[in-house]
Amino acid sequence: MGFIRGGLFVTVSVLFFVSLLVASSLYVVISSLDYNNLKQDLIPVVKQTLNEQINITQVIEKDKYPLIQKFCANSSSGLDYVFSEQNYTFTIPCSAISGTPDSLVDSAVDSLFQEYYYKEYNCGLFDCMQKDSIPFFLISEHSQNYWKGKFYYALLALVVLIVLMFLLIETKTNLPLVVGSLLVVGSLPFMKLEVFFSFIPGEFLKYFALIFNQSYRVFMILLVAGLVLLVFGLILKFFSIGLKINEFFSSPDSGEKKGEKPSKSTKGKDGNSRKTSSK
Repeated sequence: MGFIRGGLFVTVSVLFFVSLLVASSLYVVISSLDYNNLKQDLIPVVKQTLNEQINITQVIEKDKYPLIQKFCANSSSGLDYVFSEQNYTFTIPCSAISGTPDSLVDSAVDSLFQEYYYKEYNCGLFDCMQKDSIPFFLISEHSQNYWKGKFYYALLALVVLIVLMFLLIETKTNLPLVVGSLLVVGSLPFMKLEVFFSFIPGEFLKYFALIFNQSYRVFMILLVAGLVLLVFGLILKFFSIGLKINEFFSSPDSGEKKGEKPSKSTKGKDGNSRKTSSK
């Protein structure tokens, strides 16, 4: 591999690694912002924040619980009890009244989260985060779609870069080994990424850590994909070596000097055959 070609290959490989980290980070965010993945971890965090701001547990269990019981006793189970507290609107279905007061709090917080998750936002990323005391925009479907668009660009960059790597690398069978190694190394930062953010104090970062709760899953995907490529690359290497060994042992044994023509059989005057070598 020439010096220029080798330098270009190293440059493209570095760009591929950087793009891999970006694309993987975006995929972590997209996966974490899925409603079903987010709901389980988010509800306790939102509940804690609301207790700090408006003491939602006391509001429901002491102030609203008798009113909810009275309303639902005279209504069908399909109706909802709706009330507002400061800037938040909560909905509690009458079907949940049979549960404990604490379960009503969870139901109210869940309805609030669901409302904000599917809400249509008409502001930019940073503008929306500054408007709400709880950064619901950061953990919304709108935010997921925003990052999903960026992910497709990063994925396209990866495809282009891997094609360039294939064109620049001299021994094509080495490409799975190179890409596999980059995938394995690139997977390591995602092994404990959500744990890193969970130790950082701050109200905003408490929600920010939730958008990385699927990092370990992405770590496993990258690690397995990298190991598969490494094994595939090693198989190609051994297969290539095996072919060369097979060709070496199966090549015909000439036993004749190069440039020497085969001898011809001629008959002499006495009728006996003689071998002559043509030069």
